[in-house]
Amino acid sequence: MESINTLKGYDKVSDQENQIPSPLPKPSSRKTLIATVSTVSILLILAVVALTAGAFTRPSHNPPVSSNSLKSVCAVTRYPQTCFHALSSSLNESDPASILELSLRITSEKVSTLSMSFRSIDDMPEEPAVKDCAKLYADAASQLNETLLEIETKKKKGGNWMTEKVVGDVKTWISAAMTDGETCSDGLEEMGTVVGNEIKNEMVTANQMMSVCLAIVSQIKKLLLILH
Repeated sequence: MESINTLKGYDKVSDQENQIPSPLPKPSSRKTLIATVSTVSILLILAVVALTAGAFTRPSHNPPVSSNSLKSVCAVTRYPQTCFHALSSSLNESDPASILELSLRITSEKVSTLSMSFRSIDDMPEEPAVKDCAKLYADAASQLNETLLEIETKKKKGGNWMTEKVVGDVKTWISAAMTDGETCSDGLEEMGTVVGNEIKNEMVTANQMMSVCLAIVSQIKKLLLILH
């Protein structure tokens, strides 16, 4: 009896051993599968990176309208690069009237700064040309501020502020400011007065920007037709 039970136990073991397990993938097949998945993943990553980089580096074929308008306005001046460089970072509106106002404000600030620069070195009594320049550029700044004040006054009343009278007044004031700048330059040259490179650079920029303002207001009607 005991031997029969023992044999039966052996039979169970034998039956379990005789069961054939599901075949596992061959090592080479698994390696191929892993390599394929890895390759596809890398390609997908590279594709995403390329698309992302392209979005940031692709050049714009349609520059902002304000940039195009500013370039067109600056093109009528003698110093288009100075004009664009000075106005581009502060430009909010692209119509010629707004560009003219902005150019007047920026020019007025530069001229006022230049006047203060001359005052800061006005400690040399033997250099009267320096004192004259401080006064001349202060007067030029006042002339430019008059143009802005008249423009603001007309705008508050509504309607088109660019009447013949206002445009004529603006031209007169800018021309007077330019004359002040030229008188300063002539006086320094005649007196042989030497000023620092910083003030020289400020003078060049301020005088060029006054010329820019005069050119824009002189061509304002033409610019309005072209850019509207």
